Amino acid sequence: MPLPCNDPTAAFWRKMMIGVLVTHFALIILDFICLSWWNGILDILAFSIGYCSIKDEGQYEVSRLLCYVMFMIFDFVFAGVAACLFFSGVSDPPFGSRKNWQWYAFAVLSAGGTAFYIIGGTIAYRLYKSLKRYFEGGEGQEVMDPGAPPAGYGGYQPVPNRGDPESGAVGSPGTNPGFKAFSGQGHTLGARSAQSSQPRAPPSNSGSNQRARANIPAAALDRFEQKSRAKE
Repeated sequence: MPLPCNDPTAAFWRKMMIGVLVTHFALIILDFICLSWWNGILDILAFSIGYCSIKDEGQYEVSRLLCYVMFMIFDFVFAGVAACLFFSGVSDPPFGSRKNWQWYAFAVLSAGGTAFYIIGGTIAYRLYKSLKRYFEGGEGQEVMDPGAPPAGYGGYQPVPNRGDPESGAVGSPGTNPGFKAFSGQGHTLGARSAQSSQPRAPPSNSGSNQRARANIPAAALDRFEQKSRAKE
């Protein structure tokens, strides 16, 4: 799936990548001229993957671009080994050992192809790194979440310090000349808990005393009241 990207660095490496693909197409033609059918087929496959990764301007398929980089690395290794065997005389070209125009064309293909694969793979990798840095935010940058609400609208906002005059907090003494501090009595949850933890006074026994006095005879109550008055 292509991903949109308007990064100028990625646009620069895309232009360089177009030059790589043009050179790659010329290399494919040279493969078939030198009768190197297997290398030509592999180069056609790699060229198709690289073209599909950047065919639309501002749209990139990062996974295909990474596959193109891997193809270029493998081709560089195989082409380097084949070039060493060819120039050392161990292996002959596909058309034989005669030194005609095809032999020189194959010599250019072996040396130039090896250099092209490492240069083209490096350019493709630089484009891949620029796209990865763009989509992942890079080092030291905050990665933007597309599903996150915009700043100031339903999202978390840091609360300024009330004691800092430069914070701009509403009602702070540094920014509001008419600010008046609260002068009433403050209550805290700890104080309320301490009050609620104090033991309650035992319930009054006045009702039981009245019921007990109701069962005492009136004559006994009179004598008790006279003795109390005499003591006073």
